[in-house]
Amino acid sequence: MNPYTILKIKHDAGKAEILQAVARALRERKFSAKEIAIAQKELLNPVSRAMCHFLNHLDLKTYYDQFKPEQTPTRKRKGPTLKYLSLFGDDDEE
Repeated sequence: MNPYTILKIKHDAGKAEILQAVARALRERKFSAKEIAIAQKELLNPVSRAMCHFLNHLDLKTYYDQFKPEQTPTRKRKGPTLKYLSLFGDDDEE
C-alpha cells in the first residue's frame, strides 16, 4: 500500500513530519503497527522513498474500489480428463 496514504503526509514531507505522522498513525490504529513501520522505513530510506514516490504517484485504490466488479460465486468446471500420452508408444509393445 502507499506509505504516503498510510501516514497521511505529502510527498515532500521531511524526517520530522514522517516521525510525527508515525506517532499519529499508531494512535489512530487505522493500519496495523507492521504496516506503519514498513511505511516509516520506506520513507526514511532515500532510495526506497524515491521508488515509492515513483510507484505510488497516483493512488488508484480508491478508483479500483469504486469500479470493482461484484463478487460472484464460482463453480467448479467439469472438463474432460487427460490421459497419459507416451511419446514412444505403450510399454507392452516390444
